[in-house]
Amino acid sequence: MLTGMDEAGMRLVREAAEIVVADPKDRAAIEAAARDADAIITRTAGKIDAEVLSWAPKLKVVARHGVGFDHIDVPAATARGIQVVYTPGANTQDVVEHVIAMMIGLSKHFPIMMKELEAGNYAARTSMRGREILGRTLGIVGFGRIGKRLGETAKHGFGMQVLYHDIIGPPEDAELRAGATRVSFDELLRQSDYISIHVPLDGSTRRLMNRAALANVKEGCILINTSRGPVVDEEAVADALDARLLWGYGADVFDVEPPPPNHPLIGRPDVMLTPHSAAQTEEGLRNMATMVAEGVLDVLAGRVPEHPVNDPVEVEKVRSGLGLPPLYRPAR
Repeated sequence: MLTGMDEAGMRLVREAAEIVVADPKDRAAIEAAARDADAIITRTAGKIDAEVLSWAPKLKVVARHGVGFDHIDVPAATARGIQVVYTPGANTQDVVEHVIAMMIGLSKHFPIMMKELEAGNYAARTSMRGREILGRTLGIVGFGRIGKRLGETAKHGFGMQVLYHDIIGPPEDAELRAGATRVSFDELLRQSDYISIHVPLDGSTRRLMNRAALANVKEGCILINTSRGPVVDEEAVADALDARLLWGYGADVFDVEPPPPNHPLIGRPDVMLTPHSAAQTEEGLRNMATMVAEGVLDVLAGRVPEHPVNDPVEVEKVRSGLGLPPLYRPAR
């Protein structure tokens, strides 16, 4: 296990297996722990690449304590007959609340007002005008679990108009619950007062919000990124803020984590940044720990997991071809 997790999940794993906790930044410690590992649970830090997998000849499952699994080499795991599982939906409410908080905080200039108050400048209260989010247009890039919940919250909680862009259209009832309209990416950029990004990191989404995209946003837009840092070109965001194309920028993720001291956005009065902490709530951590533990224990017990990343059927085919024993019991 790379770093610990909430006791609710630890208890489940402890009842069925011996737990070894390794520092995700210490490759030697990971190698030593992996030699006899049947399962690896990883949080945000620490890459599970082909080299790590090669250290673990007994490995059956890699489990991601969270939603994004871009730091796991899924094809390499599949090629070794290793199941990968994750915890979709465990932190949906946490992320949605984080986005709404940033939308409101940036709209009312929280970052600069808080600094001015700390500096004793109470008169700053009348130096800037904020704005309400009521009735404004929210554009959601990626209409999965989090995007749908955010749309519903924005629609019913704040009377917002909801647009979304996704390569796959959701069921009609999901659109109806959020009052959401599917539009092209360019149209979303042009019409949205707020843009919130909720896409996985892959070749099609890396630098999705680049200079060209930012040049097309509606003037005064507030951009929020709680997905993956490399989805956004941070230098381009800084320039868009300087040019007043963007009203503000909020993010819980960075291109490089932790971000370097000379980061172009940290410390600006028109940004709200948090250290990948949106899901650090009692509920979110408990949900993720429980779900990841259940996923691991399902695989180790020969049950197909509820939330696989790679196809269990393909994993079994690979294992058969490699002469490895099957992971899963035949269905009765």
